[in-house]
Amino acid sequence: MVTILLLPGGGAVVERARAQSDQGFRFVRIRYESVPYSRSATWAYDYPSAERNLHTAIERTTSIRLDGPPIVLELQDDEIHDHPVLYLTEPGYWLTNDDEINNLRDYLTRGGFLIIDDFHDYAGRPRYQWDNFYDNIRRVFPDRELVPLSSDHPIWSIYYEIDPDAAPSTKAYFLPDDDEYYAIYDDNGRMMVVICYNQDIGDGWEWPNRNMDDASSVSFQMAINFIFFALTH
Repeated sequence: MVTILLLPGGGAVVERARAQSDQGFRFVRIRYESVPYSRSATWAYDYPSAERNLHTAIERTTSIRLDGPPIVLELQDDEIHDHPVLYLTEPGYWLTNDDEINNLRDYLTRGGFLIIDDFHDYAGRPRYQWDNFYDNIRRVFPDRELVPLSSDHPIWSIYYEIDPDAAPSTKAYFLPDDDEYYAIYDDNGRMMVVICYNQDIGDGWEWPNRNMDDASSVSFQMAINFIFFALTH
């Protein structure tokens, strides 16, 4: 399958998506239609530099075997079932349809893992981005709770030791100390979704040399922990 991706600000990238082999891991970003009032192509923020840099970090710091460069898929694509981890960014502008919702629910309940990242609201103001995300995730799982991730959850120590209460956020310049993390679990207690709210770990991957009080380094560490957790649980 050949896909032409139109990027924010102009330009395009051609991606050839293929199923993951049994030999390695590929990072998958989800492309979606944005709500009408949004900025264009919100699914593509930080793309493609973010995941390219993340792949480099995985290769240099872990034993995870990579099976080709990162790719982009849509939630209704059958190919998502060939990959253990999906990444969806800017869910404050996420717009879903029934086919996407049903395929995502099937993917997650059959063992898949979704990282949701990069949405934020100012404290004391209406939580527009949270509400849009919440409406969509409720379509996937109407009856499942969003459970806050405590600082002693094993996802924070499975590879790197991270204290989420003290970890800097890439959004700290206007959302100091407001980053929050949640999970959704299946009936057996397996984590299916990890949610990074008032945080943007993808921004840290995109700008690894930017001075953000170690927020970029922690962003890579969080991503690697999430991937390790997904692959081992």
